Amino acid sequence: MPSSGLFITLYDWDTLNLYLEKGVYGFLMPPVFGEVPAKSRHYQALGDYGCARGGTHVFFFIKRKIIYGGQLIGSKSFGAFYLNGPYSPMGRQAKAKVYWDESRRERYESTGKPGIFKVPKAGSQENQQNGLRCQPYLIIFKDRLDLKGTIISSDQLYFELGKYGYPLPSNSISGMGFCTLTPRETDIALSLLKKEPIGHISGESSEKVNIVGSPIPFEPKYGILSLREAFDKSLFVNEAHLEASVLANPSLLPKELRPTEATICRQVPVSPFKPFQMDRADICYFEEDSIGDGTLPNVVIELKNVSAGKSAAEQITRYVDWFSIILGKKASKVSVFLAAPSFAITEKSIPPKYRSQVKFVNLGNDEDTQTRLVNC
Repeated sequence: MPSSGLFITLYDWDTLNLYLEKGVYGFLMPPVFGEVPAKSRHYQALGDYGCARGGTHVFFFIKRKIIYGGQLIGSKSFGAFYLNGPYSPMGRQAKAKVYWDESRRERYESTGKPGIFKVPKAGSQENQQNGLRCQPYLIIFKDRLDLKGTIISSDQLYFELGKYGYPLPSNSISGMGFCTLTPRETDIALSLLKKEPIGHISGESSEKVNIVGSPIPFEPKYGILSLREAFDKSLFVNEAHLEASVLANPSLLPKELRPTEATICRQVPVSPFKPFQMDRADICYFEEDSIGDGTLPNVVIELKNVSAGKSAAEQITRYVDWFSIILGKKASKVSVFLAAPSFAITEKSIPPKYRSQVKFVNLGNDEDTQTRLVNC
C-alpha cells in the first residue's frame, strides 16, 4: 500500500510536546450539543479524520518546521480515529466519555464541564458559542521508526515539492488545521527526516493531561449506514457530511468506488496555482501503480449530496482538462467519477474526448451496502 500522511498545523511548542509525549492529537472544534448547523465546518474536519488509517504517518507543522510524530493506531479499512465525549452526534450515539481533557491546561479557560474550554483570540468566524472548544475526535499514534521529535525545515520539503509544477495538499493547507498527504509528499518528508534532519525535540511535557481509560474507536456502526435512506430522509446536513461519512466508512459506497490498497486523500487540488479558489477534488485514491511519482491520483471522485447538474459536469471537465495538460496522453490513466443521488444531466454533458474517462455513478443504489440506518 502506498505511504499516507497527515499534516497538522500547530502554533506553540508546549502543545507539540504534549501531543508527542502522549501520542494523541485532537483538532479544536466548537462542541455540538444538538444537530450540526448546516454552515458549521464540523464535517470538513471529520472528513480529514475519516481518511486516517492504521499506519498513517503523522507530521506536525509549526513555525516553518516539520516534526515527526509517529504512525496512527487503528483500523486499516475504515476511519482510524476515536470518539472523545458527547459533544458530537457520533460521540452521543456511542455514549463516549471524555477520555482526553485539555481544559486543565493553563493556556485555556476551563468551563467546569469536562472536555470543554475557552480558547484565547478566537476569530470572528470561529467565535461560535463564545469561543467554546472541545476535541470530539482523537487520533492516537506511536513511533515505530525511531523518528519521534525529529525536525526538518519546511523549506526542505517545499524545495523538493517545487519540482512538481502543480499544487499539492501540503502547499495548499492555508486556512486548514490539518490535511491529508499524497504518497510522494509523505515519502519525501520521511526521507528528509531520516537523512537530513536539522534538530530534535524531546517531546517531554510537564502538563498534567493524560488519556483516561480506553477511548472508543470509530466503527462503521456509528453514523450513516445507508446512503439510500439518508438521501430519502434528507439526513445529510451538507455535502461535507456525505464526504466524511463515506471516507470513514467506504463500505457505504458502491463497490466500484471503494478503495483497495490505496492512500485516501480529500480536498486535493486539481488545478493550476491560483491566488484563491483552486479546484479541489472531494476524494482521491493513490494506488501502487503511481502517477506523477505518487503526487497525482489514480481515481478522482466528485461527490454531490443533491442532484448533479451542469455545474458538476463543468467541474469534472476542468479536472480532466488539467490532467490532460500536465500528463498528456497519460491522463487517460486517471479515472474520474461523478457520484450523486440523481442526475439532471447525462454523460453527453462531458466533452466527447473525455467520455471514456468519466463515469456517472448513482449513490445509494448498491444492494450490497447495509440498509439499516442509525442517526448521525
